[in-house]
Amino acid sequence: MSTPVPRERAARGRAVQQELRARAVAEGRLAADIAEALSDPALSRWRSANGFAVVDDLDRLAGPATGTVRVPDDLVRDTVPAEVDLTDPRAVSELYRVVLAEGTAAQQYALLNTALLTSVWAVGLAEAPVMRVWESRFPQLTER
Repeated sequence: MSTPVPRERAARGRAVQQELRARAVAEGRLAADIAEALSDPALSRWRSANGFAVVDDLDRLAGPATGTVRVPDDLVRDTVPAEVDLTDPRAVSELYRVVLAEGTAAQQYALLNTALLTSVWAVGLAEAPVMRVWESRFPQLTER
């Protein structure tokens, strides 16, 4: 019996991942648009393996528009401190980038503000496949 070459192993791994995603969609555990994005070769391997969340209702975003935001410990990074001043556009963009990429839907609802999200929405805020899911669900993000 021969040992498969790395490319063959990688192809089998992708096929298994695709099958698992299809099953999750069929069972209602994964949204079809997110499953499609997770299969996009433009998505980083880390993001593809770890997934991402997208809220169902932009109008339910309840994050503050002014003041400071207390960032949950699991989202604090070198670029995102434990508290973010919402008057600092660069800090807001970085916070929103991390929340879009790594936050749960519950964290997105609690931390993101619709007006601020719309104001910072731009190419590069998240990986392109992630942005496409948000934009397909919420076309108003691209209307500014």
